[in-house]
Amino acid sequence: MSDHSHPEIRYELSEAGVAVITLTRPEALNALTTEMATRRLPALCAEVTEDDRVKVVVLTGEGRAFCSGADVNERIPMVVSGSSAATKERLVGAFILPVWRIPKPVVAAVNGVAAGGGMSLACAADFRIVAQEASFVAAFVRRGLMPDSGITFLLPRLVSQSVATRLLMTGGSLTAAEAQAVGLADEVVPAHELLERATDFAEQLAAGPAVALSFTKRALQCASGRALADQLAFESWGQTVCFKTDDFAEGMAAFHDKRSPVFQGR
Repeated sequence: MSDHSHPEIRYELSEAGVAVITLTRPEALNALTTEMATRRLPALCAEVTEDDRVKVVVLTGEGRAFCSGADVNERIPMVVSGSSAATKERLVGAFILPVWRIPKPVVAAVNGVAAGGGMSLACAADFRIVAQEASFVAAFVRRGLMPDSGITFLLPRLVSQSVATRLLMTGGSLTAAEAQAVGLADEVVPAHELLERATDFAEQLAAGPAVALSFTKRALQCASGRALADQLAFESWGQTVCFKTDDFAEGMAAFHDKRSPVFQGR
């Protein structure tokens, strides 16, 4: 396993192709500093996108929180004051975009509270495996703010419109069990099993056909904004690419041989 860490974010890549990105500010409930939100996290997202060794990404936090959103002592005053042209032009919560755009499966291992922008970060993943003690808190309106960090886009994709509206307009919270009941959590596991379960699931995905998984993710992300005919066209294009992959050839050979396929991600 390779490891090149930063004081605020740890990055590890296993031989199975699972990249684990861990927020490492437990004393601040893994709140995002400007450095983390605008430089380090986007850079890691670009790295896992470009590195062909990476098949799946796991996002998690250290300590008792997944992520509590923006660091209110550092980022909020900077955004409010708009002290520079860059600050004024930068989208609030723009750190979500690089995560959303990773063309590989992303698993959020939600180890503790995911609040505000931290809840958005979990929602930007493709899967959420959640510790029993974890919770989701849509805290924005409690601070006199509208929801940001893309959560008004992401949350209604995962839960019903009425559930999303209630949570975001009341600043409500969900326990892990409640999150699973409404479809926000895919699995709920004991805390001591969380990272192992998330890694096992990530390795299962990593053994799959990488090109097909990437096109599947892209198709699902854009489906709600397209007409059916446009979605069929996208699927046809993606399938044409998949037909040319070694993994498709292996899948067909395995089907004929009545065995499990062994994909290489090519």
